[in-house]
Amino acid sequence: MQINKCISVLLASSFILPVLPAHAGEETVQLMSNGRYQTYSLPDDAQQVQLVETLAGNCSYNQNWGYDLGRREMWVKGGCGGRFRILTGLPQGAQGQEGGSDNTGAWIAGAAVAAIAGAAILANKRDKDRERERDEQWNDDHYPGYPGQQPGYPSWGGREVRGQNGLCLDVSGGLRPGNGLIVYHCSGGENQRFTLTRDGEMRVGDLCLDVADGSTRNGARVIAWQCRNQPNQKWDWSRGQIRSRFANKCLDIEGGNARPGQPVIVWSCAGGPNQRWN
Repeated sequence: MQINKCISVLLASSFILPVLPAHAGEETVQLMSNGRYQTYSLPDDAQQVQLVETLAGNCSYNQNWGYDLGRREMWVKGGCGGRFRILTGLPQGAQGQEGGSDNTGAWIAGAAVAAIAGAAILANKRDKDRERERDEQWNDDHYPGYPGQQPGYPSWGGREVRGQNGLCLDVSGGLRPGNGLIVYHCSGGENQRFTLTRDGEMRVGDLCLDVADGSTRNGARVIAWQCRNQPNQKWDWSRGQIRSRFANKCLDIEGGNARPGQPVIVWSCAGGPNQRWN
């Protein structure tokens, strides 16, 4: 029943084509992430964004860069920097004007396919948004001390977790598996926004906080890693402390030295200010 409903929605959406300007145009922009999430506002008639040249880092579509036509936004992260071509309006010849080839049928077919793909993406995003909302409501019900949504920050979900000296938990260098957890100046970036799920995972983007190598020793590193429902990826929030269920130790700013870039590890819970999060 649900499958038939989804197919009906996709088929209906394939015939809803946007009203576009008569002539195509393009502009080229340069956008650098410098390890942080950076955005660029797209023009109202933007139809597609293409990577022309990689200038820095690794630029993989939907991983280190992408765009959202609904929000009119292009973004880069994780050190990706590049030169991008923004295509606007309806492709030349789509109007079938005299002296040009009539590509209207091909354009409509392509737009229909794009509409179906877009509807599927939107449905998937809607499901993820609902799951995130349920997790955050669960946080509110079970962990009243968990920090609330901060105004003025991007809408991809998750919350800042602030520690000693007002520094935020941060995945160093962006959201890549294996990157370590540190504290850093709060920026609202995607790599600083965490969601504690009902299963005890501390999710950041599509990754989970993980006690590296399944270690239970004091000083073990905490990293971002693919979510695998493993014991060393389970956490509890209690009285301002974030405790690893696996190691039975708390998130701790290494050496009690709360300065930007300082690693966050697990250590025996002692209640010190370098183990307090709010």
